[in-house]
Amino acid sequence: MTENEIKVLMKKYLNGTITKEEESLLEAFDHKLLSENHRDIFKNPKHKQQLYQKLAKGIEGSRRKNPMYKWTGIAASIIIAIGLGNFGFNHYSHEQDIVQPTVLLTKTTEWGQKLNLVLADGTEVYLNSGSTIKFPQRFDGNSREVELEGEAFFNVAENPNKPFIIKSGEVETTVLGTSFNVNTYSDRQHVAVTVATGKVKVASQASEIFLLPNEQGVFDKESKSISKERIDIASFLNWKDGIIHFEDAELSQVLQTLERWYGVSFLVDNENIGDCHITATYDNERLDAILESIVYAKKGIRYQFLDNHKIQLMGRCTD
Repeated sequence: MTENEIKVLMKKYLNGTITKEEESLLEAFDHKLLSENHRDIFKNPKHKQQLYQKLAKGIEGSRRKNPMYKWTGIAASIIIAIGLGNFGFNHYSHEQDIVQPTVLLTKTTEWGQKLNLVLADGTEVYLNSGSTIKFPQRFDGNSREVELEGEAFFNVAENPNKPFIIKSGEVETTVLGTSFNVNTYSDRQHVAVTVATGKVKVASQASEIFLLPNEQGVFDKESKSISKERIDIASFLNWKDGIIHFEDAELSQVLQTLERWYGVSFLVDNENIGDCHITATYDNERLDAILESIVYAKKGIRYQFLDNHKIQLMGRCTD
């Protein structure tokens, strides 16, 4: 049934014109609504008790006005109203209904910052540096939608009736309950979705693919195509545990990663210095310790802190 149909049945019930068939339909919908949205309606046991006390007060008032009402029927109608979010207890005092709008929240991390947060449905989000996520204060409707710029790891709370959708520009990632990483930095040519557990759908306007654990889907922003491949999941999720891993990476790529990780910028006096290759793993290391290891392994390179956020890299790579 649609929301308008439910409202009509509720009003017919309250003015005493509802038929037995319609009343049965209303009570059946009430039972279904409660079974599917129990956690959304009752925040905790204390809230549940407070709600029922308020229900009882409103019900007694309605029974005095019209003794033909049954307690369970009135309760059912009120609970449905709460679930739909468009009627409150003021409805029974004939005051104007007030619809509470859904508040859209935004969280942003600067370069060098990371953020862990839990959404209203229990989904855990690990937001990487230089990223922005937009999400509603509560998830209404038939889906849970968020918007992401940058990179984040999601551990999605399972809800078969409400798919979780991440919008990243031209790409939508849809899940029911799983964990995965989305990399959608605007300065990169690709959007990459990497799955740790469960099953994920990655879709654009032109195509869609399904990903399983240890698979990565890559959307090419230029060709608009989506491809997938098997990968080592650990190397793509190290960042959320504070681990940086470089595997035969060019020094120019290493410097770009360090800039994002620590919120600094590098000034290079020799463009050829970026041709060095680095293989290393750093576990929650300080930036100066990482730089010391690089200049130790790559003779001929020197560095100097100009201030807290600018670093001069000098010399040439001899490997």
